[in-house]
Amino acid sequence: MTTPATQTLAGYIMNASFENLPSDVVEKAKLCLMDSVGCFFGGHQSPVAPGLERLSADIAGGSAEAPCQDPAWQAFHYATLANALDLDDIYWKGHPGATVVAAALALANRSRSTGRDLIAAIVAGYEVGCRIGMSLVHNTPRKTVHGHGTWQIFGAAAASAKLLKLDHQQTAHALAIAAVNAPVASVMKTVYGATPTMAKNNFATAAMGGVNAAFLARAGFEGPLDVFEGESGFWRMAGADGVDLSRLNIGPDMRYEIRDVGFKAFSCCRIIQSSVEAAVEAFAIGAVDGTGHDVREIEVFASEIVCRAPFNDPEPRDIWAAQFSAPFAIAMGVLGHAAGPEWFAPSRFLDQTVRKLTAKIRLFPLRSTDRSSHHHAAKVRLHLLDGRVVEATVEVAKGDAANPLTPSFLEEKFLRLSAGRLHGNGRLEMLQFLKHLELKDDLRFLLDRIRAPGGSPQSGDSPI
Repeated sequence: MTTPATQTLAGYIMNASFENLPSDVVEKAKLCLMDSVGCFFGGHQSPVAPGLERLSADIAGGSAEAPCQDPAWQAFHYATLANALDLDDIYWKGHPGATVVAAALALANRSRSTGRDLIAAIVAGYEVGCRIGMSLVHNTPRKTVHGHGTWQIFGAAAASAKLLKLDHQQTAHALAIAAVNAPVASVMKTVYGATPTMAKNNFATAAMGGVNAAFLARAGFEGPLDVFEGESGFWRMAGADGVDLSRLNIGPDMRYEIRDVGFKAFSCCRIIQSSVEAAVEAFAIGAVDGTGHDVREIEVFASEIVCRAPFNDPEPRDIWAAQFSAPFAIAMGVLGHAAGPEWFAPSRFLDQTVRKLTAKIRLFPLRSTDRSSHHHAAKVRLHLLDGRVVEATVEVAKGDAANPLTPSFLEEKFLRLSAGRLHGNGRLEMLQFLKHLELKDDLRFLLDRIRAPGGSPQSGDSPI
C-alpha cells in the first residue's frame, strides 16, 4: 500500500533540524524572515492597520494596550500586514512568506523557541507549502479557479507543527485538517474581478487556518490522511486539473524549494515588476526627467495579462487597485518613489503629474519572438518629443530567484520599511538580531517588538 503524502511530509517535518540544513539554506531562511518582518512593519502604515488594531482590541476584551495573545489571530494579523503592500516575497506561485513566517512568529513565543528552532520551522514551512503548491497541475496559465492562499495554508501548518513539536501522527493530521479547512481559491474574484479588493489572496485566513490545524491535531482531532490522493483529493478541492504527487516526495537528497524564493524591488504584483524595471532603465538611458515632460508616448510590451483589467487601469483609486495597475506602478518607479507606503500615499491617486504620466502609457502583448523563455519579460520604448526613441528590455526582473537582489539592497529595504515602527537605534538592532538569528537562544527581543503597540519593547530588554 502506498504511503499517503501526509505521512511522508509529516516524517520530513518531524525530522527536519537546523543542524542538517545547508548553510545557504540557513542564510536564505534568515533573508525570508527579514523581508517578511520588514513588510510587516511597513504594513503598519497601510489602510488595513487601524482595522487590525480594532480587531485585536476586540479579541483582547476591548483593551488596545493588551495585544491579542491567541496565536491563530496573531498569525492572521501578521500575514495581513506582511502582504498589505504587495512587497512580500515571491515563488513560482504565491507569496509563501506571508503565511509561513506569520505562523512561525505567532508560535515562537508560545513554544519558547530559539533562533535555530525558528529557522528550522521556517524552512519546513516553505518546503512543505511550496511543494504542495507546485503539485497542483493547471493546463492553462490562468484558471477560473485560482488562488494561492488555498495551498499556502500548508506552509503555516507545517511551521506550526514543527514549533509545537507534534509527533508524526499529529503532524500528518495537522496537514489533513489544514486541507479540508483551506480558504477557497478566490483570486479571480478578489483581484481579477471588477475591482481588486483588500481580501486579495486570503493569506491571513490561510495563516490562521494553519496554526489552528496544528493545535487541533495536538488536541486529538483527525483529518483524512489520504487527502492528497485520488479523484476527490485536495487538488480537486483547489480547482486544479490534476496532481503531481511526485512533487510531495521529500527525503534526505531533497532539492530545497526555498532557494527558488525571490524578493520584490517594487510594491506591485509580480507580473509587472519587469515592466517597472524596464521603464526605469529606459528613462535612465535616455536621461529623461521622471515627470515625463519630454516624453510623447511610452510603449510597454509585456505579458498579455498585463494589457487587460485590472492591470491596465491608468487611474487606480486606492491602494488595492494600485498594486495591480501597471501604469501606476511604472509612474511610481520612474518618479523615484520608494517602494512601500510612500507609493500609496492618498495624494498619489490625485497627483496630476502621475495622471499625465500614466496617460502616456500604451500596453501591448509582448510577442514570444521578442523574449526568452521567461513569461514575465517586458520591453519599454520611449518616444521622446525630440524625435529620439529609447528602449530597454528586462527578461527577468531583479528580485526573482534567477536575478537576486543583493543582501545590502534587502537590508536597506528592511530599514526603510521598519522606519515608521521602530525608533532610534531599534531598526539597526533588529537588523543585527535577524542577521545572527541562529545564535539567539531567546527571541523576546524580536517577538516583543512585533507584538507591542508602537513597536517598542515591553520588557526593556536589549538584543541577546
